[in-house]
Amino acid sequence: MSRPSIQIHPMILCGGTGTRLWPASRESMPKQFARLVDAERSTFQATLARVSDATVFATPTVIASAEARFIVAEQRDQLGLSADILLEPQGRDSAAAVAVAALHAAASDCSARCTRGAKLHDVV
Repeated sequence: MSRPSIQIHPMILCGGTGTRLWPASRESMPKQFARLVDAERSTFQATLARVSDATVFATPTVIASAEARFIVAEQRDQLGLSADILLEPQGRDSAAAVAVAALHAAASDCSARCTRGAKLHDVV
């Protein structure tokens, strides 16, 4: 008898104002969307790619500011991957974003297992 498959619901938080790594990161292009480590893709795209195995992961949930919505969608589409995008009306740190993403996952899977992925795993 086979065990039921449990998928992990990844949460990718893309907040921030782009002020810490200026001038590489700026308000119009925060650090997670810049190509800081890899010349081919941003750290956001690298994180999204890491959670793209559908045998392990459910569709990722990306939480971003309304200002970043077009960058998120464009960079997601460049990879040809899917992800749900939830917009924060204003930044409230990580706890609120994680709670909303967990509720979003629970809406489609009442026993959802969630993980929050850092967008800068590659930065030492």
